[in-house]
Amino acid sequence: MTTDPQPPAPGRRASTSGSRRPGPTTVLAVLVPLLTVGALALVQPEAQPDLTRAPSSTSLTRATLVCPPAGPGAGAVAAASADPEAAGQLVLGDEEGTLAVRAGKVPETDSDGPLVIRGEDDLAPGLVAGRAGPTAATTCVDPQPEAWFTGIGAGAEHRSILELVNPDGGPAVADITVLGPDGPLDVPDLRGLTVRGHRSERVELADVVPSRDDLTLHVQVTRGRLGSSVLDTVVDLGTDRVARDWLPGQAEPATASYLLGVGAGQGERTLAVANPGTSEARVKIRLVAARSEFAPTGVEELSVAPGATAVVDLTEVLAGKSARDALGVRIDATGPVTSSVRTLVDGDIARAVPGVELTGRSAAVVPAGPKRLVLAGIPRVGEATVLLRTASGRSLKPRTVDLDVGAAARVRLPEKAAYVEVQLDRTSAVGVVELGARGLAVLPLVPLVLSGQVADVRPALQ
Repeated sequence: MTTDPQPPAPGRRASTSGSRRPGPTTVLAVLVPLLTVGALALVQPEAQPDLTRAPSSTSLTRATLVCPPAGPGAGAVAAASADPEAAGQLVLGDEEGTLAVRAGKVPETDSDGPLVIRGEDDLAPGLVAGRAGPTAATTCVDPQPEAWFTGIGAGAEHRSILELVNPDGGPAVADITVLGPDGPLDVPDLRGLTVRGHRSERVELADVVPSRDDLTLHVQVTRGRLGSSVLDTVVDLGTDRVARDWLPGQAEPATASYLLGVGAGQGERTLAVANPGTSEARVKIRLVAARSEFAPTGVEELSVAPGATAVVDLTEVLAGKSARDALGVRIDATGPVTSSVRTLVDGDIARAVPGVELTGRSAAVVPAGPKRLVLAGIPRVGEATVLLRTASGRSLKPRTVDLDVGAAARVRLPEKAAYVEVQLDRTSAVGVVELGARGLAVLPLVPLVLSGQVADVRPALQ
């Protein structure tokens, strides 16, 4: 007799033996994320190529220098090549003709107006030029996108003229900022200043922004190329005696600067410092002598407000016994600043500005007469070789100068020398050539440009 199984009681479920197996969907839901994470962990990201590459060096086949108009005591323009064997024709402006350069010679050309000098092929590398006389001197400059001129005048006794020269056929545009004693000045006439092709523009600062205080100009070229220069004038209202010299431009602000060439003799010395930053700058002043750099007594730390130009009188400091052998001024600031020293001795004015750090080879074209080479700002023990040539191309006996850290060198040069080249070994330095019996004109040494730079240009990545 068989018995039918009894159904489970209501509200209860029948029990089953063993565990329930997961379905395929459940297995996939667990395994797929795990496999995905594992696969991603094994994948290495593709290395990004380094797209930043330094420009490559190439032979320099063309060079352009811009010379300001002639001034009292400095009319002729002299040019030279660093290669004593180079020869050819320099092109002068558009209608000025050419200037023949023969091996080693330093030819001159008379030109009262602004002059553009173009060197090609063998005359492009190491081309230098300048206007210089016994009481005024300036180098012809390569057009730069910006320049600073610190301590310019715009009044009756001290006034300055800004000269902008366009060496190219198309128009060039410059925006000029003026920093006064209390901050930037609003000068609409100096914004968007246009200089037509192959033309120059002269700006009388006393007419545009009259001021009895020392000012600072910042020239920014926003279109094309311009060579900029400033002719500085000081007038003695009692005797109507006029002193003129060029104020060299400074390429960019710096926290540490050497201003060499303060001359000798009793006279006025004024240091002007401009602060283009947004915070107050504190400036320490030191004197540079042959054996050391030292802080003079009686000179306190200078505070320069943001966007302002400050002035300190160094006349008594440089007239003291401790400063008798001073060759220049060193300034150290808490922020980047620009600066210049104005020297007025025996009715003659001279300007000293921060020099660039020189390495390798640098040079200057100089006039006949007394002159001295000054080197300072030496970070390492090294040596300087001074090469000299006369205007006729004859090489003079080279000089060798030992350079020591913290010291400066002053070397008397032959009066007949017309070309001075300095070759630095194992160190760097800042250098100028003082002209005249008491250093009443200062020519900065400029680095010799011997090769060109070609940017690494590539198609953009999609």
